[in-house]
Amino acid sequence: MGSANRNHGNTVAMTEAQRASELKLRVSADELIGTLRVGPGMDERAYSNLRDALIEFGAAWQKESMLPKSAVNLLVGLFSWVDSSSHLYSGEEAARIRQVAREIDMLIFEHIVPAEE
Repeated sequence: MGSANRNHGNTVAMTEAQRASELKLRVSADELIGTLRVGPGMDERAYSNLRDALIEFGAAWQKESMLPKSAVNLLVGLFSWVDSSSHLYSGEEAARIRQVAREIDMLIFEHIVPAEE
């Protein structure tokens, strides 16, 4: 990751693509977590949207050394929010939700927080 653009201390200046990717990430995360919490169960379309948003966010921010705090807070909570939702279900549905939580965690490390070389 390269150097980040800075603006007013620790605030990260965002390009339009970065701003759009953060919004898409937030909306898709809210959609998946919302469907898990209100009871319809695992929504594969919502998960696909979140997966795409994670990859897009990673691509938009790959050259930066810092991420916006709001995005970091979301990324840090995603695994636990999805995983804890699995306790609202049983059997295969709960297992699939736990699997999705692990996949989300892996996507974050693969596309957003790569190991330093």
